[in-house]
Amino acid sequence: NRFQYNNSLRDLFRIESDLFELSEKMMTRRTKYLQTSAETIPQVVRASAYHRDKGFREVRPFPKDLRAAHGFDNQSDQLTLSPLLMDTFLKLSVSIVESPDFNERTVGIWKEFFAPPANSENLEGEIRDRLKPFLRLAFRSAVEKEVADRYVHYAQAQVKSEESFTAGMKKVVSAILSSPLFVFRHETVADNDPYALASKLSFSLWGSCPDEGLLNAAEKGSLTNPNELAKVVDGMLEDPKIERFLDSFPSQWMQLENALAATPDPKVNRYFSIDKEYPASLAMVVEPLLLFDAIFVENRPIAELIKPSFAYRNEFLETWYHGELKPSEKDLKNAIEANDKKKRKIFDIEREIEKGERELATLIDPFRKRILAERAVEEDLSEPVDLRPIAAWEFNGNLKSSVGAIPLKKHGKAEFKDGMVEIGQDSYLRSAMLPFELRTKSLEVWFLLENLDQRGGGVMGIQGPGDFFDTIVLGERMPRHWISGSNGFSRTQDFAGSAPENLVNQMIHLIMTYEADGRIALYRNGEPYGKPYQKNLATFPQGKSSVLFGLRHTPKGGNKHLAVIIDKARLYDRALNPEEVEQAARGNQTFVSNRELLARLSPEQRASKGTLEKNLKEARNALRKAPKPIQPNKLGAESQRLFDAELRKKLRSETFERVSLSDPRYGGVITNAAMLSMTSGPKRSHPIARGAWIIEVILNDPPPPPPNDVPPLQDDGNSKNMTIREQFAKHREHPDCAGCHSKLDPLGFAMENFDLTGRWRETYRNGREVDASGSLMRKHTYQGASDFKDSLLKETDRYAKAFVGHLLRFLVSRELEPGDSLEIEKITEKAKLYDYRLKSLIREVVLSGCLTSPGH
Repeated sequence: NRFQYNNSLRDLFRIESDLFELSEKMMTRRTKYLQTSAETIPQVVRASAYHRDKGFREVRPFPKDLRAAHGFDNQSDQLTLSPLLMDTFLKLSVSIVESPDFNERTVGIWKEFFAPPANSENLEGEIRDRLKPFLRLAFRSAVEKEVADRYVHYAQAQVKSEESFTAGMKKVVSAILSSPLFVFRHETVADNDPYALASKLSFSLWGSCPDEGLLNAAEKGSLTNPNELAKVVDGMLEDPKIERFLDSFPSQWMQLENALAATPDPKVNRYFSIDKEYPASLAMVVEPLLLFDAIFVENRPIAELIKPSFAYRNEFLETWYHGELKPSEKDLKNAIEANDKKKRKIFDIEREIEKGERELATLIDPFRKRILAERAVEEDLSEPVDLRPIAAWEFNGNLKSSVGAIPLKKHGKAEFKDGMVEIGQDSYLRSAMLPFELRTKSLEVWFLLENLDQRGGGVMGIQGPGDFFDTIVLGERMPRHWISGSNGFSRTQDFAGSAPENLVNQMIHLIMTYEADGRIALYRNGEPYGKPYQKNLATFPQGKSSVLFGLRHTPKGGNKHLAVIIDKARLYDRALNPEEVEQAARGNQTFVSNRELLARLSPEQRASKGTLEKNLKEARNALRKAPKPIQPNKLGAESQRLFDAELRKKLRSETFERVSLSDPRYGGVITNAAMLSMTSGPKRSHPIARGAWIIEVILNDPPPPPPNDVPPLQDDGNSKNMTIREQFAKHREHPDCAGCHSKLDPLGFAMENFDLTGRWRETYRNGREVDASGSLMRKHTYQGASDFKDSLLKETDRYAKAFVGHLLRFLVSRELEPGDSLEIEKITEKAKLYDYRLKSLIREVVLSGCLTSPGH
């Protein structure tokens, strides 16, 4: 099968990784405890059911393996292949040796087999020396000279035709790997063929072809000597390659592949699939597989597979079995503490910003007032006013901001002339993202228009996330009329009493103000433009908002553009009052530029100003990036979010710790979440499926298929009045069902205290109490899962025979025959002397006549 083919190639070429993505390999051991001679598994191991190894690139798929009804994938009656399909294996072998991952770094035998020889004078001899041991390993036997000669001559021809020794050897390897002598596990008709026995032993325990040591033992006749054979088997059981047996038999015996198909309804248990890419079943299947590893390595009695004193679990499984699966008071307390920490951090940053702003104002305000006072005398103004914009642009040959570090970037055509910027058709300017939040605001802009009949273009606006915007717009609702444009007109009305624009190529001054109560007003050349109106105030988030010129909102296109010549613009983080608007309309006398300030400062003062502004910028950035506190009424949801996040982290944990099982309800191959969830439906547990699993896997007495004319039980899992046991009573009334139900029901209902995901319950969702009582084989009564496991162990001999039957069928790779029952009796009797210890039991099965005697 594919698993054996993969392992054989890994051993032949000494490759460290798998050639295929092996879904049949259900657990990956990150801790290499099988590579040591230790007799116990470490207290803490790393393992997962998530495969990182995706196999070699560009390798063709292996022909699909068929599985027998019991789940084993190595059975001879299933692994048949017509010789007509041998071409499939040729193509497969070619794709392997031609894979980019098949090279001198990954192939351990590269230098000794594929690399060109230093001396090519005796090419035939070199090829023969390389092929002889390889053919012996690949064909798992001594190779006749005629066969060897054929491959040597073929290799010579390929090396010459390919004009490359490596390419030629790859060709002959492809031929070897597609030969029936390699692909087919065949047995000679001759009795006592030691090579055939070597293959049986190797494929049974190592899932691979025999290695050189095993072939040497066959050649020496050691495998036909009972004492020598026992030593060989003991050595095989201790070899690291026994990992392949542990990769295949336990998962197939327990049918754990079905656990990965379990899909409980999220409405019943949403935590099973809380991580869409990593369902809970991936952690669950590791538990019984690690238990089997431990029972094997430590050679414990197989009774401990039913009722062990320990289990290997990660944090997720501990929570799954013993936690309430909901946020605790501690989770809520953690959410409150985390929220308070956010508040403190924001408070500290805000205090830092306030302190920096005071220090900056103390430094520059005297110079600002002096400049304004001088300007007031020159312009005969009674009171100088600094309107303190948070951003300003002069457009004197560049797109830099004269206040605030908020530069603009042009999109399309924009040219500078006469201290202004001309924005062309289908073009616009956009600022960097604003380092502050905007609610109340004022947009001020001085500009010229050549065409008053543009419809829907924006002169200046604020763009938020998506199509969220507030913009001064011309002619969108009425020709030549100004409005405050907004997404879907959600904050837009016409200014009642407004007049159409009539200034062409003359300076226009507009200020749009947005007050805290939602009042929106427009001023044109210092005078109110129509009547203000009131809407909901918009919030433009910091780091996600920007300033636009020449565009209503992004994305560009359509009638959103405005061809305009802009002289200067200001942005304020407040709504200017009418007096401030009047001052602004008078021109530059109410604004002090950064250049004017720097001209008045000494070098030391300029350096201090730069440092303060730099610190303020960093503090505002820190405030923008700081996690926002959560409203108190949402802390419950936050504690749930934190709990979910922690559970996802636990779920993906590859650290499994050995824990003592003080609670007899849990542990073992029966009462674990993997088995219990895979024998359930989406909405409820399935006692019949659980009973069928127990009778087939544990007792090795598979039930017949159910009759076709019996309607299935409704899978709602939430009957208002009946328990599942009561619902099944109707099925037992059917004469064709009564026989099976009498056998399966007691086994399955013993597990009814476990819900569809393997969590303990005392009642059903309808409030009815769970009844898990029953009797095993009509002589061992029990009240629930723990008693049931004790009852099973009272029938240890029967359980041991059943286990031996499974093990024997897997190791001999065929369906058992009536005569095998006598061999099972002998094996069980011998193994009972060793208390049915797992490794000893496997040893007895391998040494039994079923595997080693001729004719079997």
